[in-house]
Amino acid sequence: MNWKPPAPIDASPENRARVSGPGLRTLFNVAPVWKLDVAEIRTLLGMPTSDEFQTWSDTARADEPLTLETDVLLRISAVLGIYKFLRLLEGTNDEGSKRLRGINRENPFNGKAPMELMLSGFEPGLMDVRGYLLAKEYGGGTAPNEVDRNFKPYTDANLIRI
Repeated sequence: MNWKPPAPIDASPENRARVSGPGLRTLFNVAPVWKLDVAEIRTLLGMPTSDEFQTWSDTARADEPLTLETDVLLRISAVLGIYKFLRLLEGTNDEGSKRLRGINRENPFNGKAPMELMLSGFEPGLMDVRGYLLAKEYGGGTAPNEVDRNFKPYTDANLIRI
């Protein structure tokens, strides 16, 4: 696997204007899949005021020019990344939604639902969930299971010589 770090973020006003409307509209399409209400969407976006959120929503849905701040776009990116990784890992929207709402005993959740961490109102909560799912996609982040618990690394003595 040839992983490389993502390119630096282009936070120029032109680039933010280019991605703001499509990003917000995509988030609005994810919301019913995850059964998010307006308060939860606003929390994921960093708690804009009701008026500000309504303006964003109306502008994005009308496909009119919209330029969101970088932190809002990072939050949208995190949500869309979470959606993508859940689709890859779970295969269906229903299973992905269940995984978000269900209890998870692994770090960073410690017995809470991932959605609870996402709705903490803080950007690190979103990034923790996204990072957890990214690690899962690449096979990391899971403690050994019962089969692997007593695994001893192979040595030359384990090789069969022909």
